[in-house]
Amino acid sequence: MRISSIIITLVILMAVTISGCLSESKTPKADPFEPRVNSEAGIQITLTYLPDIGDATAFDLRVNSHTDYNDDFQNNSYLRDPSGKTYKPISYEGTGGHHANGILRFPKIESKKFELVIQDVADVKERIFKW
Repeated sequence: MRISSIIITLVILMAVTISGCLSESKTPKADPFEPRVNSEAGIQITLTYLPDIGDATAFDLRVNSHTDYNDDFQNNSYLRDPSGKTYKPISYEGTGGHHANGILRFPKIESKKFELVIQDVADVKERIFKW
């Protein structure tokens, strides 16, 4: 009786372990090149991470809005790595206004996890985009 209880317990443990491994493998990984979107206060900002360009970490930035806002992305944006270190943009090359679009470049960072923060657009203190 004792041996059959041990065998049943082992079979149950193996089934639970295998089930857990299978469910973890089905969890999709976040695509780093999938656009990140924020649509607060009537202004939609879409950022797409671009493959590192030389010595820069770059993003395609697109805005869709029908209201006025501050579009000084070079001065109101920064990157933040997991340690809390921040990086100011090197440049913003593109258009401004209600349908702004362009490339926002930062110094190249080594971390694959980071946040891009855009401040003070349409009275939204911070819009945080995570990678």
